Amino acid sequence: MKNLLWMSVLILCTTSSMAKHLPTSKSSLAPSHESLLRQNWAIDQMGLARIQNECELSKMVAQGLLSPLPTNKALRVSPSLPQERRYVTPFVVPFLLSLGEQFYNRFGKALVIDSAVRDVHTQKLLRKRNASAAPAEGDTASSHESGHTVDLSKRMTRAQLQWLRNVLSMYQAYSVVIVEEERHCIHIEIIGDIQ
Repeated sequence: MKNLLWMSVLILCTTSSMAKHLPTSKSSLAPSHESLLRQNWAIDQMGLARIQNECELSKMVAQGLLSPLPTNKALRVSPSLPQERRYVTPFVVPFLLSLGEQFYNRFGKALVIDSAVRDVHTQKLLRKRNASAAPAEGDTASSHESGHTVDLSKRMTRAQLQWLRNVLSMYQAYSVVIVEEERHCIHIEIIGDIQ
């Protein structure tokens, strides 16, 4: 708990000054082949399985291997996200709660989760509709299939988005997350503990 409090204080104290010194370019968060390789390497290092289909996903929920996305005043789930995909591994929940609370304390607004777990079958269907979506299999497969990844909506003010970029860049520097800023969302794979 002390580490979490220290991290929150550090974030609040440094993000304002960091914003003056960090380039406005989002290049460090830009999607790349290297980022996909890192995300998949992290999945392998954590020994995570890829969820193949809805049946496997349902079993993991029943066994408690996937938790419902947390929702409160600081975190909302997009109404367009199907009920069966509103899950993440329990490891991801503390990160989301902490990030949401920091954002809410700063701006009085909730972060919106646009996407979470996807099984391989769903990723294949998405790839057919969206050529820029990560493949369902291989070295650059989507990390959503592991349950360790969420997408946050970018529907926010410039100041809010810049704050979020700064905070996520810091978490990425500390190997807590791997982040890609996509056109409409910020893709976050949680790979480390925030405590």
